[in-house]
Amino acid sequence: MNVPQLRFSGFEGDWISTSLGEISNVQTGPFGSQLHNADYVKVGTPIITVEHFGDNRIIHKNLPLVSDADKERLKKYSLALGDIVFSRVGTIDRRVIVRQEEEGWLFSGRCLRVRVNDEGTNKKYLSYYLGTKKCLNEIQSKAVGGTMPSLNTAILSSINISLPKSKEQKKIAKFFDLLVAKIEKQKEKVEKLEQIKKGMIQKVFRQELRFKNENNREFPEWRSIKLNKVLEERKEKGNERNLKVHSVAVRAGVINQITHLGRSFAAKDVSNYSVVKYGDIVYTKSPTGDFPFGIIKQSHIKEDVIVSPLYGIYEPKNFYIGYILHSYFMYKNNTNNYLYSIVQKGAKNTINITNQTFVSKNIQLPCSEVEQEKIAVLLQNTDKKIEKEKEKLMVLEEQKKGFMQMLFV
Repeated sequence: MNVPQLRFSGFEGDWISTSLGEISNVQTGPFGSQLHNADYVKVGTPIITVEHFGDNRIIHKNLPLVSDADKERLKKYSLALGDIVFSRVGTIDRRVIVRQEEEGWLFSGRCLRVRVNDEGTNKKYLSYYLGTKKCLNEIQSKAVGGTMPSLNTAILSSINISLPKSKEQKKIAKFFDLLVAKIEKQKEKVEKLEQIKKGMIQKVFRQELRFKNENNREFPEWRSIKLNKVLEERKEKGNERNLKVHSVAVRAGVINQITHLGRSFAAKDVSNYSVVKYGDIVYTKSPTGDFPFGIIKQSHIKEDVIVSPLYGIYEPKNFYIGYILHSYFMYKNNTNNYLYSIVQKGAKNTINITNQTFVSKNIQLPCSEVEQEKIAVLLQNTDKKIEKEKEKLMVLEEQKKGFMQMLFV
């Protein structure tokens, strides 16, 4: 029978099989030549492209605006409530559904618009269905092109769709609406805590947030000191110790390479890889997203691990000063400002900097180890709160994945 693994009570019978083209109209957006004379204005109608795709919703940021005249000229590319817009090239598994506040907006040629024309098809149900693993796998398998896969109206129209009766579609869509709302609320909670920590770091380094000693007196003033006064290069190699290979990521920090990337990218011989101990500072020396000069992280892995020999490894004077530096360099402006004057960019965006040069620059830091500990503990406690809320978010997202597999055919 064509039925899902899990079903709401009161519903029975086979789901019907159809194609996306049978229940909707799929249209490509206007291409460069059609947009050539578009007049971008400060006040007008937004036109979206894949850069504005969020988690199944349009991001209202940095939207190009067109004049009323261009809106009229391009009106056949306007969006209506419940339209589903797909990325046409590259990340073809991305999609957004148009909400009420986005009605009348336009979409670009890098997108495909899916507009339901069948009264028996619930628009939100269809949007969630198009996000199932089964559906996305079919889209990927039918896409044309290798390194830059692409879709067209014929390919997207041919995608297989399974539909229950209208009431069951509505029930499923409502269930996922509630679950997605919970996820969005939890994301907001995490983002709020992360903003609180960012503000806390700024106050700490501006010395607007200070602690007092056991005698209720101010700690000594911070001093501008070279990093080599608090960080000592660790030159230990893995040799034959059979340690696990780790990577360094912007958000995850020092993390097992297989866990992070799905497989190991290490060389066959890792004896020359650098040892990283708990609390060590790792500088990657490789451009990553918003960090064009590399990222700086403290290892919070309790066991010894190894990383690429290209990285710089440093043992901090104590764990607390390491945690303060880890928190400070978490933000791109702090990292880029520190590294800009000491890094040389080579061919193909490579980074040229010695391990000694990395610690040769001054930074304003607390002198008292007691104050360092108090600051680090404050930051650690905030991080623990953030991690706790992230774990709740992960649980909700895993629940959604599970239900996506069980509630659809």
